Amino acid sequence: MKKLKLYTTAAATLVVLLSVFAFIPLNDVEGWYLAGSNPESYEIGLVNDAERNGNVAFLKSKKAVDGFGTIMQSFNPSNYLGKRVRLTGYIKSKDVENWAGMWFRVDGPEEGKSLAFDNMQQRPIKGTTKWKKYEIVLDVPENSTSMAFGVLQAGPGEVWLDDLEFEVVDKSIPTTDILNKRWERSGPQNLDFEGSK
Repeated sequence: MKKLKLYTTAAATLVVLLSVFAFIPLNDVEGWYLAGSNPESYEIGLVNDAERNGNVAFLKSKKAVDGFGTIMQSFNPSNYLGKRVRLTGYIKSKDVENWAGMWFRVDGPEEGKSLAFDNMQQRPIKGTTKWKKYEIVLDVPENSTSMAFGVLQAGPGEVWLDDLEFEVVDKSIPTTDILNKRWERSGPQNLDFEGSK
């Protein structure tokens, strides 16, 4: 009876997770998986890139594009708790019509609530670009339970990624966190709206 109850609970948890963030775990990129709001519209894989001296991963749209796709992974944050962490990675793009970006998220104990997040939407990758190094810097609070990261694409196009790396950085380096930036202001801003563009 206990085994049945355990299996039922596990199945219910899986259904909840799938409904929040769909993913397709079967692929040829070890350690990574395809996810997003509609991963069926995208595909991931590996190609050899002479400019990067080896394999690089790709994320590209299929003909019928809907929502966004991401190549991603997640892991336990125990080595980074209480630290400021920089994620860097090299990305190039081709014919990205909407936008693409590297992303990094820190999750806490409350289900569905992130503690820190940046997906480069405020500095998006668009069109066709050469290899370029990008970075995201986030604080990892002591109560963090998971870190997730990857590269996402919304709409038609293709992106390639290579040599992603995490490093602990000094607190003097500013974060790129879009969730918590609003609390860094010393006071209210643009109250008469004359500063608006």
